[in-house]
Amino acid sequence: MTSLARNGGDAGALFDLSGTIATNASWAEDVYFTEAGAPFDISELEWKLTFRLSSETTSADVTLSTAAGTLSVVADDNGHYRILRIGVAAGALGAYEGDYIADLASKDGGGAVLLWAQGTVSFRPNPITF
Repeated sequence: MTSLARNGGDAGALFDLSGTIATNASWAEDVYFTEAGAPFDISELEWKLTFRLSSETTSADVTLSTAAGTLSVVADDNGHYRILRIGVAAGALGAYEGDYIADLASKDGGGAVLLWAQGTVSFRPNPITF
């Protein structure tokens, strides 16, 4: 499970990101977007959540995205498209272990990219594979 908090670091992201992912379990998690207390529509954005082993590199070791179907934008109970849903099958991340730098970013129709969150996420090989 991961968590977001207001950014206190120097990455230039809006939020800090941290957590631990069990690589042999399904990863199903929702991230809700709200601005000034109101639902924030994210339906027109393309999303990527990337993981890299080193801050020295700009290429991802792992990429989740709306294009790949591992991220999706869904409506809340009131019909507001403000939920970014992470959906990764059990074992899909089984080749990865250790601490990775995670970047959550979006791109709008005009090509503007926004870094929403950055931080360290740990990949751990549990539970035992089914």
